[in-house]
Amino acid sequence: FQLAERTGCRVRFLPITDDGRLDLEQLEDYLTPKTRLFAFTAVSNVLGTINPVRKLVQAAHDVGALALVDGAQSVPHMATDVQDWGADFVAFSGHKMMGPSGVGICYGRRDLLAEMPPFLGGGSMIHRVTLEGYEPADLPARFEAGTPPIVPALGLKSAIDYLQSVGLEAIADHERRLVRLAHALLAEIGGVRILGPEPDAKAGIVSFVLDGIHAHDVAQILDRRGIAIRAGHHCAMPLHQRYGVMASNRASFYLYNTAEEVEKLALAIEEVKRVFRR
Repeated sequence: FQLAERTGCRVRFLPITDDGRLDLEQLEDYLTPKTRLFAFTAVSNVLGTINPVRKLVQAAHDVGALALVDGAQSVPHMATDVQDWGADFVAFSGHKMMGPSGVGICYGRRDLLAEMPPFLGGGSMIHRVTLEGYEPADLPARFEAGTPPIVPALGLKSAIDYLQSVGLEAIADHERRLVRLAHALLAEIGGVRILGPEPDAKAGIVSFVLDGIHAHDVAQILDRRGIAIRAGHHCAMPLHQRYGVMASNRASFYLYNTAEEVEKLALAIEEVKRVFRR
């Protein structure tokens, strides 16, 4: 919306199906020769839905648009090949892959980055300065003005090295087992509504709502029992409006979580129901 306000462009939103997938049947109606940029997430941060990135990128390119992929929820959880995707831009954060906060990575095609003007001025981003003007440095320095976040960058590298040593395929398999277990256990609890597709179509995220109980109340009771989940709209109000709920609870699984913890989550949710007599 901020970009639209500055440039006068129009933002359109591809609808989703009832089970939380992008409605690909309507894709041709939304991607037209007038489309300049198709921005989408590889994995939904609310539903965990794994989107067909390569297919979506190709659809954008077919109408002459650029494709920007939000990889914050996918890169830490599954093997990623940006060249295989064919994406023009991919962005992801460090803190979601066991790295420090305040640092992330933006991948872009070299030819596109070379055409983009620097968005921030400062030391290290210039090649030459005269009284008449300046010449920006080559890539990527032209986009890295001033003193870089040295410590967070080194921490991010260590996190990436560690994840690669564990293996992204192994991490994805582990998360899939936990998600399957969570779906199975929560499905046995009356009044629990799981949002999103079936387990094998999502990454390590299970969002749910309890009938008649606010998400914040659920999270508070679970917190007292040492179970950390997120409650709210997860920076995705329109998505919750699509499902007719104000907020949801999100349980996120990663390589350090266990099946025992998933079982404790289910038991704690049953306790929440008893507290509220639901």
